[in-house]
Formats: sequence, C-alpha cells, structure tokens
Amino acid sequence: MTEGLGDRATAAPAGTATALLHRIRDHLRTDHVTFGELLDHLGERAPGFLLVLLSIPAIVPTPGVPAGLVFGTVLALVSLQMIAGQQALYVPGWLSRRRVSSGVVHGMLVRAVPVMDRIERWLAPRYAALTRPAMLRPLGFLVLVMGVLIALPIPFGNTVPGIAVLVIALGLIMRDGLAVAAGVALSLLAVAVSAGLIAAGYWMVVTATA
Repeated sequence: MTEGLGDRATAAPAGTATALLHRIRDHLRTDHVTFGELLDHLGERAPGFLLVLLSIPAIVPTPGVPAGLVFGTVLALVSLQMIAGQQALYVPGWLSRRRVSSGVVHGMLVRAVPVMDRIERWLAPRYAALTRPAMLRPLGFLVLVMGVLIALPIPFGNTVPGIAVLVIALGLIMRDGLAVAAGVALSLLAVAVSAGLIAAGYWMVVTATA
C-alpha cells in the first residue's frame, strides 16, 4: 500500500474528506474489513486524507477495538515517513491485514460524517505558507507525538490528540493554513492535558498505596 507524502500535500483534492468517508462507508460489503482495504479506498490522495481516516477512531468510540493502540501506532508510522520526506507510505503487513468489523467501521463513519461536514464548512484556502510541502516535516513531528499519546493507555487521553491530528489533516486537505495553526495549538494543548492526566493518575496511585 502506498500513499504519496510529497508535493501532493497541498494539491487540490478531487472532493472533500466528507465525500471520501461517504465512499468508504458505501463500499463496506463484508462482515469484516482490513486496514489495508480501508487505506486502499484513499487512492491517490494527499496525506491529509490518511490522517483524517486514522484520527477518527481516537475521537469516536469504537467498542471492542483497541483503536488507540492500533491507530495511534499507524499514525506514528505515517509521521516518521513524513519526517523522513518519503514519497510513499509503507504499512507493515501485520497492520494491513488486521481485521475490523464492518459494523464498527460503519457506525464510526455515520457519527463522524456530520461532524466532518460542519467543520469543512468553516475551511477555505488561506495562509498557504502553512500548507506548503516543506511543512510536512515539522507537522510530522507533531503527528508523531499525537500518535504516541493516542497509543498510550491514558484514560480519556485520546480525544484531544485525535482532534489535533484531524484539524491539521483538514487544513492540509483544504489548504487552510489557519486550520493547520489551530491544529498545532491543539497539539500543544493535548500534550498539556495528557501530562496532567498522567500526573493525576500517578497521584491517585501513590495516595491509594500510601
């Protein structure tokens, strides 16, 4: 499975993220779907589309699926390749073959599409300097940190990092530098929130064992 990570980052996509999610939902014809099959639906899209697809499970609950660990790991892999400036995305076979219930994916998309549609109404091409290809490397570092936070078993720690990645991704797709900047700010907030949750958990354990 390959997905360009180069100069397509700021190219005008043939549709929106909402339209892409509709197409993925409409193509769920079996009881289970693999991550490789989900990624295949992206086709020749900018990295933003892949980040959208991977960030949604961190925001929308997926009962019975270790979404944080799996999708956070994939986000980290994507970010490392963004940082390295690679032109093609490599997904390990064990991740590509991992199966998820189509019902879970369908329910997740049904809840995500209306939210995505509302967000995209506020986006427009602006501040192009923040969406140029050279920005993929520094944004990759942020996505890496968010992927690690999503993968960690931090109670309620997935949501803010997931939203941060989603906003950055939509900014890349719509060439909206203001959205990218907002995603960067949310990433910093996510680090602070996660640090606070870890500190609170540590304090509770120490207090309980004292």
